[in-house]
Amino acid sequence: MKEEYEVVSHGTAAYKLFLISLQYRSPHVHKEIEGCLLLDGQVQLLCRGKAVTYGAGDLWVTNPFESHELIAEQPVRIVSMQVPLSFFAAAYPPMESMEFALPAPRDPAARELAGDFLEIARCHFSREPLAALHRAGLIHLFFEKLLLRLPCRQVSKQERQSSARRGQRIRRITRYLEDHYTEKLLLTDLARELDLSMSYLSAFCKDAFGMSFQAYLLKMRCEKARQLLLGTDLSLLNISIACGFSDVKYLNRGFSKQFGCSPRQYRREFRARDGSPAPRSALTTQEFFSPEASREALAHCTLP
Repeated sequence: MKEEYEVVSHGTAAYKLFLISLQYRSPHVHKEIEGCLLLDGQVQLLCRGKAVTYGAGDLWVTNPFESHELIAEQPVRIVSMQVPLSFFAAAYPPMESMEFALPAPRDPAARELAGDFLEIARCHFSREPLAALHRAGLIHLFFEKLLLRLPCRQVSKQERQSSARRGQRIRRITRYLEDHYTEKLLLTDLARELDLSMSYLSAFCKDAFGMSFQAYLLKMRCEKARQLLLGTDLSLLNISIACGFSDVKYLNRGFSKQFGCSPRQYRREFRARDGSPAPRSALTTQEFFSPEASREALAHCTLP
């Protein structure tokens, strides 16, 4: 769960574009503006203190340093494109001051732009000699249409700087929790690490993640437990220890609250589906498609 988006490299392009399969993505931020296109299934996006459920063919945009989380009942495929604001520096400098609103599910304007987005993705994985030049033009045209058709506003320099500081703090929090979730962890520990007051940090977590510090930590531990339930034969006791629960009772209670059933029932029902091993996308935060697999999947993709 450690910032999977940031560590992926796709050559020397100034932007990142990739096809992923995921079932859950913890709250995270990145400094680029990100466009996402859902190819199949349904996914819930938690962002800006609200939850929006998108379906196949829906497209949305998240702003730089904006915390967001993705949840799906079954693994879904998403095309993601992350573009640094420096990409627009020469052609349209005001882009660094633009902030986009989240489109509603099945929004007609966003659905229309989904076709353009898919064309960019196909071009990205194309082997044609002039594909790099062509997709650079497509990206500029796509963002021109975004500015014209989706709600957006221009933010001040102070707002941008505040947003960047907020995003960096969110990164520090999530990294710290990722490194220490197996231990007994209190808000006082994190406040000491970040040199912040408990009251400020508590309010910050509530605002950034849409939940309390303890609720977010519980969600992270339950997701780790879910992965171990599906991918290993570890006992519930060993899983509870590995994920930072003091005993099996607290694992059962937290897991049931998060997933609506006990850990034992979750494992049993999953394995009873067809008896096959769990797919990687169910066990990990997200699974990246290779360029060859992406090219094949996008070539046969049709949007609703």
